[in-house]
Amino acid sequence: MRKERTNIYITERQKKQLEKRSVEEDLPMAEIIRRALDTYLAWDDPAYQPISPTPQIRNSHSSPP
Repeated sequence: MRKERTNIYITERQKKQLEKRSVEEDLPMAEIIRRALDTYLAWDDPAYQPISPTPQIRNSHSSPP
């Protein structure tokens, strides 16, 4: 699955929660955001079919390889 880089602005509170979840789930913050976005898009449009995520290898940053 091809990924495209984008920037978003989040609150400090959102970032802290993402960082916490990232550590707990051993996933990059970007993957957690992608999964949350897929959930929202599927909720908003039942025809939306997310592509199942490929296994993630934890890197020191959350940018796609």
